Amino acid sequence: MAQRSNNTKIVIRCSEEEKSALLMAKSQLKARTWLELVEKLLRKKKIEPPKTIIQDDAYLLEILTSLKRCANNLNQVTKIANSSKTISHSETVQLKKLAMQISSLKNKVLKSFVVEGGK
Repeated sequence: MAQRSNNTKIVIRCSEEEKSALLMAKSQLKARTWLELVEKLLRKKKIEPPKTIIQDDAYLLEILTSLKRCANNLNQVTKIANSSKTISHSETVQLKKLAMQISSLKNKVLKSFVVEGGK
């Protein structure tokens, strides 16, 4: 095996928040060195952002409640439009698209937050 010549230094200036994010990424990817972290990141196809840890689930519940209200409103509009037969095909397609976006957003929110305590 060829021996590497590690005599070149790279310096990165960043904020404390950025440093914390880098340290978290290094830990999550189980990289022992910064070079190993960079190599792993270069090999990865998609880099997932670090999850935001929130102290209590009230904030997450508020977000999910808002999304649920949006979905309920969308369902009510759809029900009225279908019962009165005043909805066009293009409007039906738009409503379905909105429903999919709300569902997708809910899933992204659930994947992005970790409630401290393992919920």
